[in-house]
Amino acid sequence: MAETGPLYPEPPMALVRPRVSHLASYVGPGVIIASVTIGSGELVYASRSGAIFGYGMLWCFLYAGVFKAIQVYTAARHITLTGEHPMVTWRGLPGPPLWFPLLIAVPAVALMPIAFSAIPEILGGFIHRLSGIAMAGPPIGGWGYLEFWINVWSALLLVVCVSMALGSSYVTLERVSMVVLGGIVLCVGASVIVFGPDLVQLIEGLFVPRTPEYPEWLLESPQYVDEFRNRSPWLEVSIYLGAVGGGAYDYIGYIGMLREKKWGLAGRRVVSREELDAAVAGDSDSARIAIARGKQWRRAPLFDTVASFAFVILVTLLFAILATLVLHSEKAVPANNNLLNEQEAFLSQLYPALRWLYRIGVFLAFIGTLYGAFVVYRHTFVESAAAIIPSAVTPNRLRVIRIGVTAYCFLGGMTMIWLPESLAGTIITRMTFGSIISGATSCGLWCFAMLWADHVRLPAPLRMSRTMKTLTALAGLAMTVLGIIITVEYFRS
Repeated sequence: MAETGPLYPEPPMALVRPRVSHLASYVGPGVIIASVTIGSGELVYASRSGAIFGYGMLWCFLYAGVFKAIQVYTAARHITLTGEHPMVTWRGLPGPPLWFPLLIAVPAVALMPIAFSAIPEILGGFIHRLSGIAMAGPPIGGWGYLEFWINVWSALLLVVCVSMALGSSYVTLERVSMVVLGGIVLCVGASVIVFGPDLVQLIEGLFVPRTPEYPEWLLESPQYVDEFRNRSPWLEVSIYLGAVGGGAYDYIGYIGMLREKKWGLAGRRVVSREELDAAVAGDSDSARIAIARGKQWRRAPLFDTVASFAFVILVTLLFAILATLVLHSEKAVPANNNLLNEQEAFLSQLYPALRWLYRIGVFLAFIGTLYGAFVVYRHTFVESAAAIIPSAVTPNRLRVIRIGVTAYCFLGGMTMIWLPESLAGTIITRMTFGSIISGATSCGLWCFAMLWADHVRLPAPLRMSRTMKTLTALAGLAMTVLGIIITVEYFRS
């Protein structure tokens, strides 16, 4: 039976008559997604791109950021207008039962430990180089000397972060991180201006896609040849695509987190297609109000998505451009287990003492990344389980489930940290594998699934506009094709 009251609650004035100043009021869970990616995304992979390809791969970051913003917004508007997570809606996709939720959720959950091993190891290598402890020595147990010490630092970091995740003691650190990371972004922006990019090459690299090719010096350098000789440039593209705003495993959780914001019907109640049809049918005052409120409420996730992804794209491009100006000319690449030290030159060349701002910022960024990942992945698991096994997710089980997910991520990450590199693979090979399994292809298929969900779940007045549908289809097609190319290259390699 349809609800007799209004379909949607009355939106705040900031959504009824929005201004630019209102944008910050509706920046919500998207900030967490931004913080989860700034550590490994901008500091490592955007910088690595500029160091290797110069301006040549800027298009990858721009288009990936825009396409993922479209992907996220379509799902966020869906839960805002229906109260239902897209994972639940996708249960009804034609084909075998639950095939699409399983296709998205199983790789996402299975790959969680990769993030909790690779990210601490990136910082572990940085810590060891700052510690003053020798870089070489005899093997320790079943590990090489440097591998052992990186594992020690990584394990300590993971223990600190899981303690914060369980104790929710991140508030002060978050405020300090915002200040320090804001300082780094300002300094990086200033460095880009001071060093002066070639605007013609920058614009060409930003808007004109090109096939990636390694420079000759990279394959001739004894320092880098082992890592890149048998590695297709398209596999580099795969981790760059994942660097911008995360992947499907992040977005499942992000959409679930919108319930806490109570935007529209998100976190309030789920309405059926029949209720929606009845609420907007005809030309009555109540129908006009329902349609108007629905359109006003969908501005909230739009503001959140636009602000968060604009920030992510801007910062990613700044790091890639600065790496082009500073590292590419010096033929210095973040590689092997030395993925953070080269970037210190971004600030130290501007002013030597700024190296300390960079070092502090790196610690805070990676701790924030890991803490944020614990938060997001708890939501990812809960939303996935709720779509696939609804009876298993009840309010009185949520606390136990979330603790279990935290333990799974912690123990899985710790296991992969201490597995010998010959078994677990290097940081880059693990992240590449993750980007193949739950990367561009998953994001592209997500877009097509949202077009289906929009059609079957919403009445015509609340559906996407023709322009939005076109953009969603374009994003889905581009990411799916890129994902297929990368997957083929991965198995060929």
